[in-house]
Amino acid sequence: MAQLTLPAGALADLRRAIEEIAATEAVKALREAGRRLAAEAEIAIANRGGRPLAGLAFPTFWAELDRYFESAGWGHIEHRELNEGVGAIVASEWAESDPTEGRDAPGCHLSTGLLAELLTSAVGRPVAVMEVECRSRGDEACRFLFGSPVNLLLVHKKLTQSSSLEDALAAL
Repeated sequence: MAQLTLPAGALADLRRAIEEIAATEAVKALREAGRRLAAEAEIAIANRGGRPLAGLAFPTFWAELDRYFESAGWGHIEHRELNEGVGAIVASEWAESDPTEGRDAPGCHLSTGLLAELLTSAVGRPVAVMEVECRSRGDEACRFLFGSPVNLLLVHKKLTQSSSLEDALAAL
């Protein structure tokens, strides 16, 4: 299958164009598009390493995922364990973000769907992803939390009640 390569800045431009149509529907559409991209990403990772993501030990999984994103022009990712139920992916120089944008909220919706689907496929059960920091909002890096849908719903609820991320995680 032929692969299409877009300039890194095109992801942020595409996201902005879709969001201008209808914000809520655009977010859903971008997340769904990210989920659909995951299958192609998994194939590319398996073709390069010879093994599917689901068969990799976690250190190898994170290294392969980082190598894929860097080689595809998305940027560099780092995995961080926050607590037993929630982890984080910190993405520096992330292609979907635009540091000049000045958004009020995180905006890497395509990435959120893509990461959720890749992690779900790798562990064989649903994994939710939520972006809590974004370069488009002026943060240093994009930071995605991941965990079970229940855990992330609880974290989201606490964050919307003006809790700090540390307090939200401690409440799990």
